[in-house]
Amino acid sequence: MHRSRLSALPRAHRASATLVACAALIACAVLALSCASRHPDARTAAETALHARYFGSTTPPKDNVFRFNNGAEPETYDPGIAVGQPDGRAARILFEGLTIPDPQTLEPRPAQASRWELSADGLTYTFHLRPGLQWSDGAPLTANDFLWSWMRVLRPSNAGRYASLMYPIDHAEEYNKGHADSSSVGLSAPDDTTFIVRLASPTPYFVFLTQFYTFCPTPRFAIEQYGDQWTRPGKIVSNGAYVLSEWRQQDRFVFTKNPRYWDAANVKLDRIEAYSVDDLNTSVNLYKSGAIAWTTSGYIPSTFIPYLRDFKDYQHGAYQGTYFYSINVTRKPLDNVWVRRALNWSIDRVSITRDLLKRSREPWGDFCPSGYPGYTPPPQIGFDPVKAREYLAKGGYPGGKGFPKISIMFNSSEDHKRLAEAIQQMWKRYLNIDIELSNQEWGSFLQATTAVQYDIARRSWIGDYLDPTTFLGCMMTGDGNNRAHYSNPRYDHLLHQAARELVPEKRLAMLSEAEKILLDDSPVLPVYQYSVNDLVKPYVHGIWPTALDTHPLAHVYIDREWEQHLAPVAGMAPVARVTPGPSARLAAIAGRFPIEETP
Repeated sequence: MHRSRLSALPRAHRASATLVACAALIACAVLALSCASRHPDARTAAETALHARYFGSTTPPKDNVFRFNNGAEPETYDPGIAVGQPDGRAARILFEGLTIPDPQTLEPRPAQASRWELSADGLTYTFHLRPGLQWSDGAPLTANDFLWSWMRVLRPSNAGRYASLMYPIDHAEEYNKGHADSSSVGLSAPDDTTFIVRLASPTPYFVFLTQFYTFCPTPRFAIEQYGDQWTRPGKIVSNGAYVLSEWRQQDRFVFTKNPRYWDAANVKLDRIEAYSVDDLNTSVNLYKSGAIAWTTSGYIPSTFIPYLRDFKDYQHGAYQGTYFYSINVTRKPLDNVWVRRALNWSIDRVSITRDLLKRSREPWGDFCPSGYPGYTPPPQIGFDPVKAREYLAKGGYPGGKGFPKISIMFNSSEDHKRLAEAIQQMWKRYLNIDIELSNQEWGSFLQATTAVQYDIARRSWIGDYLDPTTFLGCMMTGDGNNRAHYSNPRYDHLLHQAARELVPEKRLAMLSEAEKILLDDSPVLPVYQYSVNDLVKPYVHGIWPTALDTHPLAHVYIDREWEQHLAPVAGMAPVARVTPGPSARLAAIAGRFPIEETP
């Protein structure tokens, strides 16, 4: 839900409700664990050694329910307008597009579409929907639902912030910007099971885009009947593996199995519960107690990571995401490119990731992350205080004299606060300028950044597909995710030119040149490249680290015989040969994680 459409609840009351709910959840988990541990002789020495390799409880829940921390309260889970990570996770549970990602490789798999063809010229995709598809209320789901939903995203009045993902479609950009009629957009549904997409130019990654929640169908009849309230429990109609049965603001979402889902026979869980806990310490405590079985990436305090690395349920991997600061280039003195360059070159990214983040992230001076095949990025922004001071002087503020006070805005998180404080100190030390800090709740933060009502704001961007344009595209003039009001005609031209270029090497060279322009203009101040750092209980099957931190949950299940399935043969005998788990020091540290709210 948009925060403006949520019932008014004072912040203190919301926080209290969340803490009470978390405390009750942990208490129930501890009680269950104490009951389960009344017979210590039930486990052999080998089994005990195995369980010690994991952080906290390894006892599966008694019910067939998967519980995890979804993080901050979603702004909305309407797939046509959602943009945040917590929003996207909720939307993916409820809705499904033409394709879904493979849970390990992210390769597109058939979903609502059973198959598709691409024309010889690379311009026309024909998707064939599965026969008999239904919405969760039993209404038939047809190709016209996809047609209406995609056009809804593009409709100028909808203000869809991810509308640009559909720009590869012929005349989609022109229609979205009000320069063309809807009839010119390259979408059609000649019959109930055929959906045709005509592209403006060949787009190698287009099928990957159809996995993204923005491309999911939405129920026209429910939206027209209930308007902004259509996503509320009792009103929402969806097409994914689960339906929304309960929502408690700032607490949890309860999703139950959808019997009308096309692959319901292979959905093994009865229910998924997603908790809205944005406090990192509480998230880890819930996991340790066994109250939740997955704490998503980004919800482990960076200071904990050195102590968790040796546990087998800790997952770490490369991630297509960048943490950066966005600058509102319309506000003085930040409209001065020399000032922005000074800020960029006075950030010591190495010390931030080494000392503050305990090497859980990679220092990064590009906007695009690493890992795109064939892409050679421009030289990164480095740390050079002398150069930074020269830039500040060129901007009219030698030695920081006369520099007006500006602020860094960030959303509530201990890690965001610590990092903002480090940047504040660096700019004072190297540039002699004073910076204020502004901490906001997630909903208010999103509203302020979307409206570009800030000086400098903490931001991050997560790739939606494996191509540099998933990052560079959001900084084009007028893009819904360009929350810096940045505009450079040369930058825009290069991206448009790359979209029409058929030779991969030339196309990627154009994108690299565009990124160089972006870094030189400095509307963004990159700090580090993300990595996946999460905790998954050993009895949970179906969640692996992926480059986009995308995890389809339709076929996740609880394996109650997980110990046996780890062994090469039946029985627990091989477990005796398992190498020792975490050291006594790590185990002692893990044991000190409190099962309670940490201030």
